[in-house]
Parts: sequence; structure tokens; C-alpha cells
Amino acid sequence: MIKQKNVPAAAMDMVVVDLLAGRGSHGGRNRQSGQLYRIGDLAEEFDLTLRTLRFYEDKGLLSPRRAGVTRLYDQNDHARLRLIVFGRRIGFTLREVGQLIGVWEDGAADTAQADALRDRFREKLVDLEKKKDAIDRSVEELRTILARMEMKPV
Repeated sequence: MIKQKNVPAAAMDMVVVDLLAGRGSHGGRNRQSGQLYRIGDLAEEFDLTLRTLRFYEDKGLLSPRRAGVTRLYDQNDHARLRLIVFGRRIGFTLREVGQLIGVWEDGAADTAQADALRDRFREKLVDLEKKKDAIDRSVEELRTILARMEMKPV
């Protein structure tokens, strides 16, 4: 298995863009894939705990197969996890993450749901830009404070 450990966020976001634009592997339960991942493989690749992956499974966001007590995740689950990580990083609730996955799995079948998601992305973009501006101001304030503190009287 090829690991993508510590993949930069920008690279992961391009995969998300491809998934949502229908250029990546597409969702749905009809997909057959020979690629399987164990829970530890995904935990390491996405820098998540086993407990977090089990939590996402409990919430219905992931649906691994079972081989005895071993959870086996296919490419569909891998793509879902990319969407989950992206959604959580931008501040989506688990419910919104579920809607994101739903849009991906349904493709263009539900344009109303896709339109609602697009609107939510726009809202999130505004929220994140405001937070970024506040963080930028705080960084500048800290730089100023540190510069003044490090000045030695002559």
C-alpha cells in the first residue's frame, strides 16, 4: 500500500476538489476495489487516533467491512475519510460532514443538496477569512510586544 503520510493540506484539498467535482473516485456502495486498509493504516495516514476512526464509524460516516475483529476499509471509505478530515478542518459539524459525503455519493443527482452545500462553503469561507484576519492582527500585536520587550534601554 502506498502511504500518503503527512500529505500537505493543499494536496489533500485538491483531492477533495476532485472528489466533489466528480473527477476522483466516486462514492456509492456499488464500487468494487481491491485496495483495503486496516484501521491503523488510515489512522497513520490521516494522523487520527483509532478511537476517532471508530467514532466516525459509530456516527455512520465510515462503513468498514469486517474480517473477524479486523476492520477493513475500501477506497470508498478512504475517500469518505478525506472528506471528513476536510470538513472538520473547515469547521463543519458532523451533520454537515454527512451532507458533504451525501453530495459526493449522489453526484449531480440532488442539485438542491449540492446548491445548499455550495452556499455553506461560501458561509464558511467568510467565517474563516474573518478568523484569519483576527489571527493576523494577534500575530502582529505579539510581534510588536516582543520587539518592545526585547529592546534594551541604552
